[in-house]
Amino acid sequence: MSLLASLLNDIAAQGKRLEEFLVDDPPSLYEPDAWKYDEELLPREPWEACQALLADCEQLISLLMPTKLKLMYESISNNAAVALNVACDLKIADKIAEHRGERTLADLAKDCQTDQHKLGCTMRLLTHRHIFVEVKPDVFRNNRHSSELISGNGARECCLLETDDAYKAGPAWLTVMKDPKRMHSIEAKDGAFAEVFGKGVLEHIFTPQGATCMTNMTVGVPWMSTITVAATRSDLAWDSYATICDVGAGLGSVMLEVKKTYPSVNVICQELEHMIPVMQKTFEGYENEISKGGIALKVHDYFTPQETVADAYWLRGVIREYEDATAAQVLANLKPALRKNPKARVFVNELFIPRLTTTAVAARDAASQHLSKQQSGWPLVTQMQQLGGQQLFSGKERTFDEIKKIGESAGLRFVKYHRFRMFTGVAEFELPTSPKL
Repeated sequence: MSLLASLLNDIAAQGKRLEEFLVDDPPSLYEPDAWKYDEELLPREPWEACQALLADCEQLISLLMPTKLKLMYESISNNAAVALNVACDLKIADKIAEHRGERTLADLAKDCQTDQHKLGCTMRLLTHRHIFVEVKPDVFRNNRHSSELISGNGARECCLLETDDAYKAGPAWLTVMKDPKRMHSIEAKDGAFAEVFGKGVLEHIFTPQGATCMTNMTVGVPWMSTITVAATRSDLAWDSYATICDVGAGLGSVMLEVKKTYPSVNVICQELEHMIPVMQKTFEGYENEISKGGIALKVHDYFTPQETVADAYWLRGVIREYEDATAAQVLANLKPALRKNPKARVFVNELFIPRLTTTAVAARDAASQHLSKQQSGWPLVTQMQQLGGQQLFSGKERTFDEIKKIGESAGLRFVKYHRFRMFTGVAEFELPTSPKL
């Protein structure tokens, strides 16, 4: 069977599985209303069918495109980000929504104080990406995707963060990769963003020049986090553990969601001392739970031995900040507490860079047949995220095998991988029962 035949067969089969589930909740591209599963997570079985379909459709597009067009398409696909940046900056979605949901190109150009032809070229690129709809020549409406860009929920700011300052850092990725003094560094001062702006993004946002970036980050990132937190909350059996310790908890928002969903679970958030007031703000309204011990906010440096005994230790986005040996030491520092509770588990929550390995014998198989389950979901989004994240924040994103190796070098035993229905996942570790491990 040819690759084309394999793809068409697989797409038909996976499509039928998905359609059977979505018969009462089908998505639409041409209406402004949100789809149920824009905010909720698809159940696991239809989600798996969705992942397979997306992988196969991407492969089908590449299969059918002549090579010259494929390479040209990839080399100019950055223009989608350029167009989205224009739409977000000029608040096109707002301007359409404010005028009974439909605007002519001439009216939009006048309202935006820009050139009609250039705006038309921009809008037509976006409509071919199914963001906005051209309902008749030179007349545009919001669709489900563009409606999300209407001001007020953070989507516009998140897209501006990615299409403005983060976008500018992209070309410097190659510059850093070619610099012998910086190519191996994962420190922000040596990264792509610092190459363009003179300092890492977390320093830049506190400068006058970085004020807009600060706004886009603080307003935009929480918007994206709503769906990632939904997967975190749903795809791990939190209620199997009486006490969970979040090591390097940041704002404490993950444990807040866990506590809301599983009130009987005791949560401990550990951070450096200056972060305690920040976490206290996150847990406003939970003072009674804090006084009873159901929530604890503790000072702890994860470069020191762990003393707090818990049933599970949660590390979200911690080891991506460090080189392998340092990341392993952070995990090894948990062992004093693990020895006091040998049944405790360690959950390493990271982005797991997907692989698409196609051996000679698999060259005629649909891509979905060879996607590993031990990697992040939404692989194309994940690939964009991992490369863009390293340009913006530096750090080091890794594959499943690389993260597993770090845990094992810390003296822990890998237990299983939890595949979240989002672009992160969890590697679960425990303290080995045998000293040989």
